Amino acid sequence: MRGRFAKSLISVGVVLLTCVAYFVAVYVHYGSSYRSVCALLFSREMLLSFLFIAIIWSFAESILKLNEVYRSRPYSYILVLHIIEGAVGVSVFLMAISILGLPNYGRSVTLLFCTLSVSFSFFAKVLFYHALRTMRRKGRNMRNVVFVCDSSGERLIALIRRHFEWGYRIVGIIGDDYMVRKFENVLPVYPIGSVDIESVLSQKVDDLIYARKQLDSNDITHVQDICSDLGITFRLCSSFLNRMSSNAYVRYFDTTPVITVSDLPSNYPELLVKRFVDIVFSLCVIVCGFPFFAVIALLIKLDSPGPVFFRQKRSGLRGREFGVFKFRTMVVNAEALQKDLMAKNEMSGPVFKMTDDPRITRVGKLLRKTGVDEFPQFLNVFIGDMSIVGPRPPLPKEVAQYDRWQMRRLAMKPGITCIWQVAPNRNNISFEDWVKMDMEYIDNWSLTLDFVLILKTVGTIFRADGK
Repeated sequence: MRGRFAKSLISVGVVLLTCVAYFVAVYVHYGSSYRSVCALLFSREMLLSFLFIAIIWSFAESILKLNEVYRSRPYSYILVLHIIEGAVGVSVFLMAISILGLPNYGRSVTLLFCTLSVSFSFFAKVLFYHALRTMRRKGRNMRNVVFVCDSSGERLIALIRRHFEWGYRIVGIIGDDYMVRKFENVLPVYPIGSVDIESVLSQKVDDLIYARKQLDSNDITHVQDICSDLGITFRLCSSFLNRMSSNAYVRYFDTTPVITVSDLPSNYPELLVKRFVDIVFSLCVIVCGFPFFAVIALLIKLDSPGPVFFRQKRSGLRGREFGVFKFRTMVVNAEALQKDLMAKNEMSGPVFKMTDDPRITRVGKLLRKTGVDEFPQFLNVFIGDMSIVGPRPPLPKEVAQYDRWQMRRLAMKPGITCIWQVAPNRNNISFEDWVKMDMEYIDNWSLTLDFVLILKTVGTIFRADGK
């Protein structure tokens, strides 16, 4: 109950601070246009704006899990999430007021609103968490923890003892001979097998952490049943779970729970935000960049005969084939000429790359250096075949030569840019290291990582070192 109340309180606080940020941003620039502060505050436009802010930011807090009361998250992690919340929230808010005909006060107000909303929310969270950590250092807001473990739980015990501000107090360890010898002079330790677990847990315990190398389903069920009867939170820590990675989750077939390990990110709300950003961003690039693309099309036509665009079959998610769009940077019969150049391939594996490829046109060299030749792929992003950030889509003939472990790079929707594309030495990276970078992206995917890679890609375009 207290957890739900805290979540609601945090969400309400963020909404109120965001409303204050919007009001301040408007008042700083347009306050003189109103008779008084109250006239602006209670105007129809401002009250409707507050309503939209409440809906959007409540939803964003829930999706990004910013309304959780974290005990061990660093402030840098929370700041990044608030920056994402501010950027996405302001974008959705501007679309909402535009659709309903509410006043758009311009870029200066928007920028100030975004800056203030992120600043107010983040610093309020810092003060909130600082207050909680201060309370915990004084012994309040603590959770009493009992470990049932062997040596595999030693590291977690040391971590919890070192970070007292997290609010966990270890009140007992039920362990093997090694754990008894290790902690007998530091913490209450009970030899496993010779102590009644229920009697230990009856002493004001909030959490039990089960951390043993060998997982015995009967023993786990027995301990979990005791925790359930006593209203104690049961936590399982195991090297086996670590090997399954953070992509393990529970799915239900009818009423049967099944532990699922997926090679894809499984946070549906975050994936929904990723798709939303893909649609909005790609549409903006297509519409706003049309004059620029028209100039490029003219240059391509003047430079060499042939079509402006090059459409090539590529392998996408799970190997599904689709047509990828690019500005043509090579002569028309480039693919037919490749077999005569294979001896000069500079890449290991199934990928072909060559410095001073004679098939590339003069305009094509410039487009490739800046990466502008990839811009038509924003149409693929808008359609849904690709994402802005993701592993590059390979050719089907390249996929046919993949080793089994390399196939996992097809486990996520392909993208225009990824980790390899922003690496300073990307032209000298082997195919195997390239694939490993794609695996790193898949294993560590988050909205934050996408945001960082997009910013780095802008720098890569200006660096103009592509081939």
